Amino acid sequence: MRRRQVAQAIQMRIVKAKVPKGLAAELNQQALPVISLFSGAGGLDLGFMEKGFTPALALDKDPAACLTYICNHPSVRVLKQDLSAIPNGYILERIAELPVSVKPVGVIGGPPCQAFSLSNRNGAEQDPRANLPSNYARILKELAKTFDLDFFLFENVLGLKHERHVELFKTFKRLFADAGFTIFEGELDAQDFGVPQVRKRLFVVGFSDKKYPSIDFFFPESDGAPATTVRETIENLPKPVFFERGLNPEELPVHPNHWCMKPRSKKFFNGYLKEGDIKGRPFRVLNWDKPSWTVAYGHREVHIHPDGRRRLSVYEAMLLQGFPPKYRLWGTLSDQLRLVSDAVPPPLAKVLAASIREVIEHGEQTTRPRGVLFPVRSKV
Repeated sequence: MRRRQVAQAIQMRIVKAKVPKGLAAELNQQALPVISLFSGAGGLDLGFMEKGFTPALALDKDPAACLTYICNHPSVRVLKQDLSAIPNGYILERIAELPVSVKPVGVIGGPPCQAFSLSNRNGAEQDPRANLPSNYARILKELAKTFDLDFFLFENVLGLKHERHVELFKTFKRLFADAGFTIFEGELDAQDFGVPQVRKRLFVVGFSDKKYPSIDFFFPESDGAPATTVRETIENLPKPVFFERGLNPEELPVHPNHWCMKPRSKKFFNGYLKEGDIKGRPFRVLNWDKPSWTVAYGHREVHIHPDGRRRLSVYEAMLLQGFPPKYRLWGTLSDQLRLVSDAVPPPLAKVLAASIREVIEHGEQTTRPRGVLFPVRSKV
């Protein structure tokens, strides 16, 4: 689907989704409403949904992300908006337009992380995306003041803690604290939670100072189970279809996302690429019996299938991210590679949602991860 077609499709979907028919039913089933910012493909939201949270609004400026979200979660109102440009009061007005009265308990989301990635050689100072966490904090403060929120969750790359960005990170945390929250930060690796991928990310969780004045929050830990491997996840899939112009994803066998870039380098045909090889960033061959490297395909440098003859399909990457088999990404092939790269693995989001829900229901965590003596309370 060409980019213009994607844009047209999302506009039609948004018009139809202005008053979601299923939203009232979802919000009346003891679900906890949240506002989703920088929603992307919906991986973070999917994990929270599995633990009883319901996004009342989801916002992102990417047309393919919005279309993906609408098609997978048709009962959620999706807004295609640049969160760095929306005026004060915009989200409050959209909440007031919902067909039922909604009082959100939290905000979840992670701004695009490329500005803080260690591979970004230009630095955050020259990247406009570096200001997105400040916009997140501005929106958070407005929602907290109006709805007396219980919590927020912010996700980003570990590079945000690097010395190059440490002062900026401190500023973001001060803004979160000024919004009325006690801040906790933790580093989690998706492979510790059943995801067949090494993916280390930074999470900042905040709880209302007023509602939880003495809160201690402990991030979840691995249960010690062996890591899920590439073999367990994608070995039995048939070969994908190679991308070509005019190809209709609806006609692809197995799954509409089971397509990949057509191999062109002679390295794919002469036996040069062996299982587990690393031949520079463009040629990293996965190992069948280990988790995947981080699904982050900047410049379309998609990891290579363990057989060494092609790159992964979008669908294979989705499974390595922990998406359900029936989930679908929309947009062009490039759109889909970006969406799957930026997503939070749903199984990881699910364990975080469970820990947060425990606090909301009991006023504190009733379980503590093994070996944890003190919470990692963030300095602001």
